[in-house]
Amino acid sequence: MLNGWTQPRYVAAFNTAGAAGHSVPLGTAGRNGGDRDGVLEVRISRSGVYLAALVLVVAGSGCFTEQSFPLDSAKVVRMTSSAGLNPGAATPLSTRAWLTRCHGRLEGLLSRRGRHVLLTERMTDASGLPVDVYAALGKRRSDLGLILRNFNALVHSYQAAAPGYAIDNPAAPWPGFEDRWIPVTDGVRLCGRLGFAELNGQIRTADCIVLLPGIWGDNGVVRTRDLATGLRAYGFHVLALEIRGHGQTEARYPEVSYTFGVLETLDLLKVSEWLQDTYPQVRRTGLIGFCWGGNIALLAAWYEGCGGRHPSITDEMSRRLDPMAPRAHFKAGVITFSTVLDWERIVDEADRPHSKWLSLSMYAMQTVMADRMRMKEHPEVNGNLRRLIAYEYAESPLTSGMPIVDGHRFLRFVPHRDLPWDNKLSSIRVPTVIVHAINDPFTMAQSVADLMATTDNPNVAALILRGGGHIGFFPYNRDYAWSLILNFFDPETGVAVNPQGHAEVELLRTE
Repeated sequence: MLNGWTQPRYVAAFNTAGAAGHSVPLGTAGRNGGDRDGVLEVRISRSGVYLAALVLVVAGSGCFTEQSFPLDSAKVVRMTSSAGLNPGAATPLSTRAWLTRCHGRLEGLLSRRGRHVLLTERMTDASGLPVDVYAALGKRRSDLGLILRNFNALVHSYQAAAPGYAIDNPAAPWPGFEDRWIPVTDGVRLCGRLGFAELNGQIRTADCIVLLPGIWGDNGVVRTRDLATGLRAYGFHVLALEIRGHGQTEARYPEVSYTFGVLETLDLLKVSEWLQDTYPQVRRTGLIGFCWGGNIALLAAWYEGCGGRHPSITDEMSRRLDPMAPRAHFKAGVITFSTVLDWERIVDEADRPHSKWLSLSMYAMQTVMADRMRMKEHPEVNGNLRRLIAYEYAESPLTSGMPIVDGHRFLRFVPHRDLPWDNKLSSIRVPTVIVHAINDPFTMAQSVADLMATTDNPNVAALILRGGGHIGFFPYNRDYAWSLILNFFDPETGVAVNPQGHAEVELLRTE
């Protein structure tokens, strides 16, 4: 979900968006992280009496507020020590085979209905065409934007979203972490909150996981703090990054524009290099991205693989971008959640204003875009995402004057209208997993199947769960989300098995 989807606006929209005669899936999300894909149906009479009562209950319950879902290590389900290897061989599994095996190990954490998911191999039919994911999982696409038809998704989404921004004031300190300024280009450093895993009071040798929040997100997001502290406790180094236009990076460099992934992609590669060049205890780097941060993470995996040479990178753009260092990046893997693959569809839809009664997710997104226009003092203030992107590009020295169609082509993952489209996934060489929810009210799960139908690259896998809304996977099922992430990066059982990983994991377990 968009970080700026503020709680007062959301609750106000909810309180006025009900419609009589609908069945309401009553949200039951809580801090124990149990599976919430099941719903309790409540029939609303046309008089609206039941709806009014429901609104009062929901408004007073706090279920539309940001919540914390920290790691409970006792509930993490780990794969076996040989899970990342082919049977009878010392070679790692492909990412697709690993994800299938991992989900098979973890599915007991889901409810019986929640175990009906779509893995990579089920996203295409016998002829290689994408399946209708909504038909496959029994979800009506027309219900996604309606509060009363997709209630649990909206609750879970909002429990994972921050109520504001950490720009004027930085996020409160986290134990074991310190803020660092990371150079990415002349005159620009990114703010990152860095924490090192320790063993017997000394920094251990381990992989470092870089965290990217959603669009306009920062280190004030509780999910980022929970994820960072949990990963560090499990034995990973962690860097929670505030990219261009976000958090304290925005506060120090208000003149440095956000380019929605064009410049930020190369920034990520430089951050990976900086971590390994500065700290010998950093063995490899990994990457986790949410929402539009997932787009940028996926772009980094693609750019790392193609080396900056790809049809999506026009000659004009290539002249403006720094050359990529000839080295590996994010070898520990990349995992993204609620990636906005269909962002151009959203751009098209944002050309007109949306009603909170008919599409709360689009209404909230447009409110966030208007906030950004106001904060950056752009020539107009509205919810038009197309215009916002153009304004941000125009204010960046490296993208001003560049044909905006070149920038869009760089960012494009799935075909859109008759515009040029280039296959990006086939270039990816690091393990990459894309996680989505069928009930995401903002970015369509169908785009995941459409994307996976474009490539047979075994390094890239995808999973569509029955619940989670938009980035609300921890509220939906905390134990499954934590177990998936920790197993993904585990150097012994994970997708990128490290030949030296066994001893490191054993040390971690005996602390």
